[in-house]
Amino acid sequence: MRLRKRHAWGVVLIALFALPVFKPGGVPLLEEPTGSFFGWFSEVTPSPHAFAKSEGDGSDSPRIRALEQERARDWNDHLRAQDRLRQRAELLQVLKRSQLDRLPRGVLARVLRASDPYPLRRSILIDRGTDDGVRVGDTVVMGGTYAGRVRSARSSTSLVQLLTDPRSRQEVFVRTSKGKLLRGYAQRSGTRDGEDNLEIKFVRLTPGVGVIQAKAPVFTSNFDERVPAHLLIGLVSEVSDPNMDRMPTLSVRPALDLDRSTEVIVLLTSPIRSRAGR
Repeated sequence: MRLRKRHAWGVVLIALFALPVFKPGGVPLLEEPTGSFFGWFSEVTPSPHAFAKSEGDGSDSPRIRALEQERARDWNDHLRAQDRLRQRAELLQVLKRSQLDRLPRGVLARVLRASDPYPLRRSILIDRGTDDGVRVGDTVVMGGTYAGRVRSARSSTSLVQLLTDPRSRQEVFVRTSKGKLLRGYAQRSGTRDGEDNLEIKFVRLTPGVGVIQAKAPVFTSNFDERVPAHLLIGLVSEVSDPNMDRMPTLSVRPALDLDRSTEVIVLLTSPIRSRAGR
């Protein structure tokens, strides 16, 4: 009997690790309830104990506790409003530099799940879907920083494939010491110091363009009309020997920081339909 239970658990574990390989777009039956559950925590008001209290101020009374909870909610709303303003300002600067004929419409989305449950995948789950105009392939940003693309969209949630996902490949620009933008392709290259790392290949150095230095900025290119140019990808951390064939390989530390905010912006390619309760 015990042997059968061990075999059953083994089959379950194998299935969980195999799911992201055969279903890279996600498994709604498993991920949507989990994302909604974790999304509830992001709405929980910060503990009133985060605010200092002096001894003997009557803070144990119900009235004082209610005031502290209200203050905590107001402070949380204030921080979220500030973050939204920061993200919109950063994105507006990028869109101005992109010189687009028509600015894309952006919709704020709350991150329901910021950490992918599958070790072979890098994605986030957001609370916007097809009812909000989200389509597969839409760009997702965090302010002026590129996050990734919508991999699968359902009525009220979407799975976003991050730039650091092993299956993601993005055309980018690298700025040289003389201000020139060189084209290359960024893809995940594993981890470094416990953090995801990117690698850029096929950057060609020609006479007169300068050199690529450490901490050189990397941006999205103008190749895909759904991805605005000049969204920040990261900074170059290491450059291989450029003298071998004038096509160095670049290591890049991604600029995306999911701990910085609980919200992202989806750049829509379709009009928003009205949705009750949103």
